[in-house]
Amino acid sequence: MKIGIDIGGSHIGIGLVDEFGNIQQKKEKYIVEKIENESQINKQNLKEEITQFIIQTIKEYQKMDFVENVGIAVPGTIKKEQILKSVNLGVKEYNLVENLKKEIQLPIKIRNDAKCAALTENTIGALKDYKRSLFLTLGTGIGGAFIYHGTLMKSDCTEGYEIGHVIIKSDGLQCRCGKRGCFETYGGILAFKNKVIDRLNLSHDIPGPELRKIIDSSMDKISDIIEEYINDLAIGISNLINIFEPDCIVIGGGFARYDYMLLGKLKGRLLNSNLLFNKRDDIVLRVAEFGNDAGIIGASQL
Repeated sequence: MKIGIDIGGSHIGIGLVDEFGNIQQKKEKYIVEKIENESQINKQNLKEEITQFIIQTIKEYQKMDFVENVGIAVPGTIKKEQILKSVNLGVKEYNLVENLKKEIQLPIKIRNDAKCAALTENTIGALKDYKRSLFLTLGTGIGGAFIYHGTLMKSDCTEGYEIGHVIIKSDGLQCRCGKRGCFETYGGILAFKNKVIDRLNLSHDIPGPELRKIIDSSMDKISDIIEEYINDLAIGISNLINIFEPDCIVIGGGFARYDYMLLGKLKGRLLNSNLLFNKRDDIVLRVAEFGNDAGIIGASQL
């Protein structure tokens, strides 16, 4: 058995994964309240909380079965065993692997979360039948990967493809990275949810299923928010299509839970607007088959 860990912008998922990529056990912990305050104290607390939750869960899994190795998917820039920068976690230059190895005697590898999820979808998921594919995670932020004939493309110095930090609005909203107008500030599913919650005067602690139920009965009150979100998504994704000309685009992350109300509108906007340089009759636009589990499965295979 292998352990896959997906550290997202709002929660951690840890799975015990078999040789076929099936998750046999899974534990999750929500950390969103820990990242809203940008103080250094809270950042340190967050690192400690993440580290201790991982150590505790790994030890629990080791009691259940023989564990070969651990893989960790993290949002942001990774180099060797270190998180160089994760703006949505507020973490810089943190050697997570080194801290884990103080208590865990297992091989541990770490990689960008979107790349891990993309590998899963490319091997056994929604991308497996395509040669030039674009994978996006729309969650707290936006991550991405481009796969060309089975090879996950990356730069020489870092893995790159920081799709969430492409600027789509000049002098737009402040992003956690320090720039203004970044794609993830407008296109992350968290940005959409926050606007809906504020419009409907709901608590930001509202569970996802309850929020979706309220959205379904309040479409007339938030139709402009949906249209604006689709417009922003279409701008960001059309830029990527114009660059990579993919055969298929797959979207994962929290967006997958809202696809029934957003995916069709997004596809229509891409096809019927003037955003694409090379016009298309159709676009293969799909939701990730493994949803938020893709990161866990991909990490376990590192």
